[in-house]
Amino acid sequence: MTQDTKPTGFSLSALAIRRHIGTLMLTLAVIAIGVFFISTLQVDLLPSITYPRIGVRVDAPGISPDVAVDEVTKPLEEALSATEGVVQVYSQTREGQVSLDLFFEPGGNIDQALNDATATFNRARSQLPDTIEEPRLFKVDPSQLPIYEFALTSPALKLSDLRIFAEEELARELGVVSGVAAVDVSGGVDEEVRVLVDLDRLQAQGVGLNAVVDELAATNQDVSGGRILGQNSEPLTRAIGRFQTAAEIENLSFQVGGGTPTTSINTSPTTGTATPSTTPPPPSQRVYLRDFARVIDGTQQQRVFVNLNGQPAVKVSIQKQPDANTIAVVTAVKQRVEQLRQAQTIPESMKLLPTLDESIFIQNAISNVTTSGLVGTALAAIAVLLFLGSLRQTFIIVLSIPLATLVAIILMGVFGLSLNVFSLGGLALGVGIVVDNSIVMLEAIAEGAGMTPGRDTQSQLGLNSLIQRSIQSSQEVESALLASTSTNLVAVLPFLLIGGFIALLFNELILTISFAVAASILIAVTVVPMMTSRLLAIPWSSNVGQFWVFRQFSRRFEDAQYGYASFLEWVLGKRWLVIGLIVLVFSTSSLWMVGQIPQEILPRINTGQANLNAQFPPGTPLATSRKVMAATDKLLRQQPETEYVFTTVGGSLFGNSTTENALRSSSTITLKPGTDVEAFAEKMKKAFLKLNLVDIRLRISPGQVRGLILNNSPVRGAEVDVMLQGADSQILEQAGQEVLQALEERATLTSFRPDADSRQPEIQIRPDRERIAALNLNTQSIGATLETAIQGTVATQLQRGNRLVDVRLELDEASIQRPSQLERLPLFVEGNRQVRLGEVARIEAGQAPGQIQRINQRQVFLIAGNLNEGASLGRALAQVNEVIGSLSLPEGVSLLPSAASQSNRQLQGTLPVLGGLAAFLVFVVMAVQYNSLLDPLVIMFTIPLALAGGILGLYVTQTAIGATVIVGSSVAGGYCGQQCHHYD
Repeated sequence: MTQDTKPTGFSLSALAIRRHIGTLMLTLAVIAIGVFFISTLQVDLLPSITYPRIGVRVDAPGISPDVAVDEVTKPLEEALSATEGVVQVYSQTREGQVSLDLFFEPGGNIDQALNDATATFNRARSQLPDTIEEPRLFKVDPSQLPIYEFALTSPALKLSDLRIFAEEELARELGVVSGVAAVDVSGGVDEEVRVLVDLDRLQAQGVGLNAVVDELAATNQDVSGGRILGQNSEPLTRAIGRFQTAAEIENLSFQVGGGTPTTSINTSPTTGTATPSTTPPPPSQRVYLRDFARVIDGTQQQRVFVNLNGQPAVKVSIQKQPDANTIAVVTAVKQRVEQLRQAQTIPESMKLLPTLDESIFIQNAISNVTTSGLVGTALAAIAVLLFLGSLRQTFIIVLSIPLATLVAIILMGVFGLSLNVFSLGGLALGVGIVVDNSIVMLEAIAEGAGMTPGRDTQSQLGLNSLIQRSIQSSQEVESALLASTSTNLVAVLPFLLIGGFIALLFNELILTISFAVAASILIAVTVVPMMTSRLLAIPWSSNVGQFWVFRQFSRRFEDAQYGYASFLEWVLGKRWLVIGLIVLVFSTSSLWMVGQIPQEILPRINTGQANLNAQFPPGTPLATSRKVMAATDKLLRQQPETEYVFTTVGGSLFGNSTTENALRSSSTITLKPGTDVEAFAEKMKKAFLKLNLVDIRLRISPGQVRGLILNNSPVRGAEVDVMLQGADSQILEQAGQEVLQALEERATLTSFRPDADSRQPEIQIRPDRERIAALNLNTQSIGATLETAIQGTVATQLQRGNRLVDVRLELDEASIQRPSQLERLPLFVEGNRQVRLGEVARIEAGQAPGQIQRINQRQVFLIAGNLNEGASLGRALAQVNEVIGSLSLPEGVSLLPSAASQSNRQLQGTLPVLGGLAAFLVFVVMAVQYNSLLDPLVIMFTIPLALAGGILGLYVTQTAIGATVIVGSSVAGGYCGQQCHHYD
């Protein structure tokens, strides 16, 4: 190809036009690599986030909260608070369990902090009681949460058999599915051999409870005797003592009687002479377990009940490997379940219903982004076709959109980003920038080729002349496109400089937008000019621009241009008046409207579920909790919006762990597609009021995305947090209840609940220290007897196939139904003599804390709140501050700063900072391009006016200012600068 003149300087567009075969091949390579990355890119619900938190969990069986605070919590708080970088230590102490959370500033090295915390814990381990179990230290990472959960019900199987099936069949089969890291089973009821002791018969036989526990553990053993070294063989030897069946336990025997003689002093009433008297011991004899106990081969006493639509259920949770694709893993699990059904491994009568499916949420997000992209592409095609009147030019623009998207996806894969709800939003925002840059380049080349939009759809130039003209035209706009696109980049990149939780969540969004912007300019200066220079040279034309619709649109558009020219002439004639009015109107109105716009951190994401939390007053029997939750379940299932209800009564489930708490219950309500979750929650709040439940709190709220944390608040699952701190626990509790009552009565935008359970009744056994010391007893031995008598002690385990079944020793329920019956508990002392508990201890009624919460080693009272329908976070926080400000807190009780309020203030404060920094960087880019200060200042004048228009739109629609709006305003600011570049 001969060219008359050669353009000076390096130009991507010129190179792409000249080397069109190379450009075409590189484009095909981009398509192939992009398709590869689409198929291999990790797909998750949330970005890869490690929150600035470290959790510490310590199980301390049999220790009350008051004792655990002194013996476990305080030593750990003092030790772990010295961890480098920690800003807050939050502890929660319950009966038998201590939880600590270490909070750090976002952006730190959490891996190093975890190592430091582990080393600190190991050093403090010697100060803790020997009875605590192995601790767990972990990072708070959403990738470790389950991605798929389903409930299992069966009318044909007992609940214990259903649990066994889930553990031994489903867990094993699903655990080998590609990408699955763990399969956890919870709920239902475990097998258990219960040894129920009759207290009266036990006392008559003279056997102690602790002696039975020790004998069960000592007998149920196999002991290896070593190897016999014979001439012909060397067999192993083993003494077999393990129980083969539960019935064998009844034959366990005990030696009673035969102790040492006891000596007593007798004084004669007549002479007053003291003479020693020796009482011979009772004769030695053997008694059997069956003489004073019943052995029941059944299930453990169920204290946590799991129901699906009112039917007993078992929950199965699937956790994926960190680098696995969520959608692929869930799909593979579903396929494996279907294969098991076809193979009759899963009976037809058994139902499996998902209670959590992150793949659906992600697929919906991908579908929404894809739909938005297709709709945007279609609208762009229609607009280009209307304005340019050319099918070829429309094809070029339409093709540039998926090409730029593929380039952005390749960049995401190279930098290790995943497809998630945030990065998908970045791809969607990039579509408009792609169209804009491509149209500018296309129109410049078409005009240079003599193809006026709406008139000439065919160039009169030959191929060589058209290519040369295309090179000149593309070079004329290439630098302007690069500069204008740079304004988009510098407008959003400052968002990466802010700290806090929002930066953790939005880093991938900003990077994805940046990749989309970079991809748009790359396609606009390579593929678009290459295709334009070749396609416009085709002599054939469809003449679609001559159709009546397009001719009419062109005429109307020309009329609009003439009208705009007249209006612009009038404006330029009165430019100072117009500028003054615009500045006055927009500035004053914007300042007023900003204060009237609601605020939020993130918009509420519709998960298609609602969550119900129930709190019962202290001392409520579990049977009452079950009745109340059965009534709420029935009410929820009667609603036309409800698909199914998954309920946990008497505690909570997470993974394979079960936490018992008779005062707490919850329900997850899965709603039918298209349901307004907020409206449903408000409707059910009114319906629950009709149940007339006294002192029972039922709080229903829209479901939240699991793993999405927006602040450093210790109050989980709440959008509004209120934290009171004080030294006196009773005064703090009273003040907390008063604040809670005031908020429930006057804060109408939020529904509140106490985060911790109130103090509950407790039976306190106070030993007489002198008497128990004289009898060689101690508090630990008395506590062990109490534990065995009331909740039972797992003495040993029975081997049954591939599983171990606990053997629990406990008193028959009839023996301990009233606190007064505790006095009859036998304690054995020297000489095998029985002493009743009532003889060495005083039994009193008292109260114990349900749980003790502390922040930075001081006790706190936490209140959790969730926004009502239509409420915004900013207005709800203002209402809470107003209510609390009108109260007079007791001396010694202080209000801690709200973490939700701090995050909201930090986010709202970033708007002017980000705006100012982005505007400055945009000005720098334009000043460098123009080598002038005046022209950039003129362009910069349009940015605040554009933002003022955005504020007007937010005010009219009452859209809250949050992280998404701030990102959008940054993009809009850069886009405004870009358009001014194009105009220039």
